[in-house]
Amino acid sequence: MISLQGCDKLSRTSTVYGRVTEIGGSGVDSIDVLFAANKMISGEIGLLRITTDKDGNYSGTVDVPKGYGELNVVIPTGGNPKFTKIYRGHEVFINGKQTNDCCPAKIGGKTQYDFKLYK
Repeated sequence: MISLQGCDKLSRTSTVYGRVTEIGGSGVDSIDVLFAANKMISGEIGLLRITTDKDGNYSGTVDVPKGYGELNVVIPTGGNPKFTKIYRGHEVFINGKQTNDCCPAKIGGKTQYDFKLYK
């Protein structure tokens, strides 16, 4: 017999950190990164909007609300003037592996989420 009692007490505190760079490797400052919780039926809610430092680094910790199954990390196009003015798109790397901009960060853990921007 497996007891699930107390499972709702698992930590939903999630840390995401990373770096935003140009394809050549230099860090890009002043780029906003958005952390958003996703729930299948009711959609997405923004939890944190953070801006990269002078070297392109960012880090944030959020508490993902109960009932939300994913923590998405994106570079939003709205209200992100430096990104929309200079860059055409980006590549995403989660824990060092390139993805198709598809994979959520780990809820209750720590995830490295890097972005490489191209013009």
